[in-house]
Amino acid sequence: MTDAAGSELREAIRPVLEGKWDGTIAHFKEGRASQAEEELWTEAASLGWFGVAIAEEHGGLGLGYAGLAVLYEELGRFLAPLPALPMLLAADAISLAGTDDQKSTWLPKIAAGEVRISTALPLQGEPLPEVTSDGVVSGRVSNVGYAGKLDYLLLPVRSERGVELAIIGASASGVAVKPAPIIDLTRAMCTVTLEGVRIGAGDRLALTTAHWERLLDHASVALALDSVGGGMHILERTVAYMSVRTQFGRPIGSFQALKHRAASWKVWLEGARALTTQAASQLASAASNASSLASSAKASACDVYTGVAGDSIQLHGGIGFTWEHECHLFMKRARLNAAWLGTSLQHRERVAGLSFAQALGSDFSRGRLLAIP
Repeated sequence: MTDAAGSELREAIRPVLEGKWDGTIAHFKEGRASQAEEELWTEAASLGWFGVAIAEEHGGLGLGYAGLAVLYEELGRFLAPLPALPMLLAADAISLAGTDDQKSTWLPKIAAGEVRISTALPLQGEPLPEVTSDGVVSGRVSNVGYAGKLDYLLLPVRSERGVELAIIGASASGVAVKPAPIIDLTRAMCTVTLEGVRIGAGDRLALTTAHWERLLDHASVALALDSVGGGMHILERTVAYMSVRTQFGRPIGSFQALKHRAASWKVWLEGARALTTQAASQLASAASNASSLASSAKASACDVYTGVAGDSIQLHGGIGFTWEHECHLFMKRARLNAAWLGTSLQHRERVAGLSFAQALGSDFSRGRLLAIP
């Protein structure tokens, strides 16, 4: 996708989210994130946001990850409650490892926003549901992203063939979806318990190691982009506030100490944005260093977002600590980004393992984030 096409896509997405900003923030403060998501879902589907990366033959726009990068950053900028990452990760998994029938069945529905599907990845230290030889699965999967409604789940399961992804109806017999309490008021997560759920051969995706790594890279860069967008927005709002808030007869933004703090965060954010943009570009082109850049971007952007969101509360003074102000919403979203799908330390260890794979040996080559052979 060209830079011009990216700019046009951004110009199409931003006004929609900006126009809903006040209403969305009001929903969050009143504990109605699911209603905010519902109001945005229909419009997002009609505008083709869910099909940005899906091939045109399956009803998408065919813009690849370069198009997704623009969408993820804008969604983060406006704290959008849209469960885009779990949904678009499912589309990526089906595009990578699905059969022709699975692609023709699921991708057009995802592109049109006709189904709400969430995806989880098999992380180290988390038990996976087990599949018996006759296709019955039982177990539990935690930290599954979702919103007010959920139609299908794409969950990692362990079978005799290794770790696979199973497509399971959220309302199927034996499936229990329980909302999980999280700090972020702009999103929702759940724990899924499976008890004797039967899945057919056509509802399973056999992924290679490269496929799993691609999905982790996709999610890592998505969270980095969300962090860059959110960090840029809260910094802009903080600087605007510092320009009008006066103390001792002067705008507080003119005080050297505060001015330097804001300038320092701008420098850090621009650095994180450059790294994240490069990671998205390399992922889109399937470059050999995509995994290293993806984890580097995730660690860097999430750390900077957490820092700038926390400092924005301080720079807003007393009002920044109140429930009525949106500062805490950015802070909580930044905290979830930093913890979801691997901490900054884990992603830096992954980068080190990938960088020194030859010296450390195959056991360290993947950073041990995914629970795959």
